[in-house]
Amino acid sequence: MTPIDYGRRPRGPRPTQGPEHAAAPTLSDLPPEERARQLCLGALERRMRTRKQLAQLLQRKRVPSEVSVAVLDRLQEVGLINDEAYARAFVSSRQRTRPRGNRGLSSELWAKGIAPEVIHRVLEEREEAEDPIATARRALEPKLRQLAGKPSDERKRKAEQFLLRRGFSYEVIRTVLGETEVD
Repeated sequence: MTPIDYGRRPRGPRPTQGPEHAAAPTLSDLPPEERARQLCLGALERRMRTRKQLAQLLQRKRVPSEVSVAVLDRLQEVGLINDEAYARAFVSSRQRTRPRGNRGLSSELWAKGIAPEVIHRVLEEREEAEDPIATARRALEPKLRQLAGKPSDERKRKAEQFLLRRGFSYEVIRTVLGETEVD
């Protein structure tokens, strides 16, 4: 009769623990430039990042600033860091999942380290492609369902505050609330 295997590993050294299997170098063993490059590539492998986000990562990992600047410059030169492409993808994703107005998007992009001229250009393109009033309506629909049954003045006030927090302008909010059944 064969013994039952309960998922335990066999006793003794693992096959990769012998002297013939040398351990691969860890990131801390690498020279600073290579370590910074590997950290950035690993982060970019998981998702897009801005230059500022990668710089913060390297700073947290205590990479010298002159090394991190050189590595980030090289990554930007070869196109692995592209803040404008990041901003476009971020705005597109945000508009699909949680629609926001230009002010809200602008502040989020600024916090991620996107340059003001890039933010302006990307948001102008978005505004040409999508009507801000339609975006505000789309953002407000779930909130109005949540506010159903509340007094009309409270619903209108809460809807206005919600849209303001989402970064829509007063003009857009006034238009949307005027044509939507909030009362």
